[in-house]
Amino acid sequence: MSPTSDLPDWLENALDALRAGDIAGWMAIYADDACHEFPFAPEGAPRELIGRDAIAAYMAHLPTIIRFGTLTDIRVRSTGDELIVEATGHHERVVDNSTKILSYVWFIERRDAKVTRIRDYMNPLQLAAIVSG
Repeated sequence: MSPTSDLPDWLENALDALRAGDIAGWMAIYADDACHEFPFAPEGAPRELIGRDAIAAYMAHLPTIIRFGTLTDIRVRSTGDELIVEATGHHERVVDNSTKILSYVWFIERRDAKVTRIRDYMNPLQLAAIVSG
């Protein structure tokens, strides 16, 4: 499983939708019974969202806080229906247009071309800088 810097098309398309503020476009990657986990979530933040509806409800508020930008330093490892992505996100905080950097590591599992689980290891300290200023 050698790393590459190329995201699979299905993920790149979903990220393009997220950058455009199209939450429904982002949600198209998820299976109905998907789980999106945030193992490093800070106290009081959700650690696990189960089902498309719960994920969509969480994602719906994000465009009021952050404008998703480009990813750099991308490293992708793929084997069958499992994908590991490391990346650095360059985003803007909506309240003041300041640039914010988030480090990501995603463990993604798929079934029948839909995401069934994402373990989203983003840095909670970097996230706190976006949410609280």
